[in-house]
Amino acid sequence: MINKDERINYIDRIKVLLCLLVIALHASVAYGGAGSWYYNEQTNSIVVKVVFTIFDAICQSFFMGLFFFISAYFTPASYNKKGAIKFLKDRLLRLGIPLLFFYFILSPTTIYTLNLFKYSKDSSYLNFLFDCIVYFKNLGTGPLWFVLALMIFSIIYILWRNLFSSINSKKITFPKNKTILAFIILLGVLSFAVRLVYPTGKEFLGMQLGYFPQYILLFGLGIVAYENNWLEQIISRTSDFWFRISFICVFIIIVALLFGATANSVDAFTGGFYWQAFVYAMWEPFMCVGISLKLLTSFREKYNTKSNFWSAMALSSYPVYIIHAPISVLMEGLLIKTHLHPFIKFSIVFLSVSFICFTVSHYVLRRLPILKKII
Repeated sequence: MINKDERINYIDRIKVLLCLLVIALHASVAYGGAGSWYYNEQTNSIVVKVVFTIFDAICQSFFMGLFFFISAYFTPASYNKKGAIKFLKDRLLRLGIPLLFFYFILSPTTIYTLNLFKYSKDSSYLNFLFDCIVYFKNLGTGPLWFVLALMIFSIIYILWRNLFSSINSKKITFPKNKTILAFIILLGVLSFAVRLVYPTGKEFLGMQLGYFPQYILLFGLGIVAYENNWLEQIISRTSDFWFRISFICVFIIIVALLFGATANSVDAFTGGFYWQAFVYAMWEPFMCVGISLKLLTSFREKYNTKSNFWSAMALSSYPVYIIHAPISVLMEGLLIKTHLHPFIKFSIVFLSVSFICFTVSHYVLRRLPILKKII
């Protein structure tokens, strides 16, 4: 029986993997994949665009949703231990301060770094930062839209606990395949409907609301999973079944892209009343369920051993997520004038940024007394 007040070893490793995928996705967008990032290098290679776009689509289909699921899974235990007021203060401290720091400092720093390399602008950094803060220029949540959303979800959870804490809920066993299929269809339809108004790529405070049906439902499922001990109930046969379906779905999206995308655009997939948008909206939850279940069961069975190294990496993953944007843009900037193939640039950026961020996080940021309660 897992003691849910303690660290779960295999979840630590999944968190590290997800954090690495965030860095990889942003690097792939920089070098030809579909998506939004500070730096986008144009390429005429159809192969590069297709490979990176498929990689981005697969990552986007599950990794942030799984992040929300894992975050939610540990939310009830934290609330039970601290109570509403202390839990709220903790959330505002751990989520609010990094969000504000990124918004006012790291966001303009990232833009300044990009301008320095891309446009050869050598104005004073302090003057640039001052202008950004005073005139509200180049400010934004960047990748920390996730932190903003998590803070909103946490506040809603507090309200829900206080309003409905007296209601005794029945224990729910892990759903059967028919229920999982119904969830997938529901999520696909909701995503398609939301994207009629908010297509993917359209942002509100940095949040792409077109993906939020998945994030909201998986955050809710994370809480249900904690309350009903679902992580121990998932069986390999179930995860293997849905993972095989997600594997087939990879080929489906390739075919859909070949027939539904133009030479330079995948806009029809992002939203609107198009068959491409419907296929993409229905495709995502199949991928999300299959990959997420497979990761949870495989890591539980193979990597659920205590490891100081992986625990340290997991503890460093949050600060890595916070700081990776300016470091990524710095590395991309250093490669602007080189004539390397996009796949090589992607590899250099991904490996160097991952190494630098985890090293700085573990050996510098997490050792600063002022940051211990925050990250």
